Amino acid sequence: MVNEQDKEDVYNYIKSIISELDKKADRPNVVIEEVLAWTYFQKYLTKVIFEFILEPSESFINNGEENERITNLIHTRLIKDWEFQEASVHLRNVQNIIFNSTQTRTLLELYQKILNEDYVPINNSPEQQELLASGLVTIEAGKFRVANRIYKQVFNQNWIDKNLNKNQLKSPKVNSVDELVPQNNPPQDSERRASEVARVFAYLFIVILGVSFISLLLFLIFKSFQSSSSNSARSISACQKFSYELDEALKKPQDRLNVIKKGLLWRQEQGISLNEQCEDFRKNLEKSGITPSDMENKLNQVLRQEAQIKIDTNQLEEAVDILCKISDEYESMNDLKSIFQRWELTRGTKIQSKINQLKSSCPAAQY
Repeated sequence: MVNEQDKEDVYNYIKSIISELDKKADRPNVVIEEVLAWTYFQKYLTKVIFEFILEPSESFINNGEENERITNLIHTRLIKDWEFQEASVHLRNVQNIIFNSTQTRTLLELYQKILNEDYVPINNSPEQQELLASGLVTIEAGKFRVANRIYKQVFNQNWIDKNLNKNQLKSPKVNSVDELVPQNNPPQDSERRASEVARVFAYLFIVILGVSFISLLLFLIFKSFQSSSSNSARSISACQKFSYELDEALKKPQDRLNVIKKGLLWRQEQGISLNEQCEDFRKNLEKSGITPSDMENKLNQVLRQEAQIKIDTNQLEEAVDILCKISDEYESMNDLKSIFQRWELTRGTKIQSKINQLKSSCPAAQY
């Protein structure tokens, strides 16, 4: 998660240069969004990229050029030959933190999992704390992610492979069979037979008790299943159908509005999330060994997709209304909050008042 103080410092810096930025770009607000999409509020990288943009030698950024110009600037001045670029001293400092650690290899292997988006349980182990302290990764929505796009491109799989090879550790020596402590002499035949007879009787007694207990347990489970099976079947059928409709809406824009209305109606009528309503459906999928789709997040994705259409066509007031319908369970809620913060900073009073009006009931506006 982005440090709130860092975020505030970045916004204060942007406010201090906004008048200069007006003279360097047709749409300074789009330039700001493009830069933050690369740096994700990392203070040093954000500042150095804006310094590039404001250099007298840098030409004016026309409408529609923002993405290409900023991408080229970052690749040319920061990422390409970053080990030798003067402006890339911050990237070398991050690398040095990893290399100066006493557990470099462990940190590289942990970072590799995060870069490949493998599941890494958060357990606050020393290596996790050290990797977080380096700034290379962050925790967002309950999982690890690379802190920003620049780090992801610089500290990529090639960088990991190259440095893992440098830090190969010798495997610990395994004792051979000859080095193992010898066992005591086995008991005599008469002792072994008496012991085995006693063990057989003990096993038989345990088995008889176990069979009786399992029979009773199966009877109780069967009676419970009979009483709840009809309700469960209806719940599973309805949730399966709506899960399919959500999947289709993500592929077909023409179906999106109807599915959004249905999902919001479900949420409003029950007063609980789709995940809670479809809990029986999720449990049955899990028993079958199938990973369940996150119903609430699917609906949030459909809403986010519809909002993006409004953003792309500059219908920002309608986009705000749609984004405010996204529940706080959305895995990228922090990104939505960042969008609202940028809009408050760069857009007109109409959007600012709209966001303020919805603040109390809109998860994305609560920052």
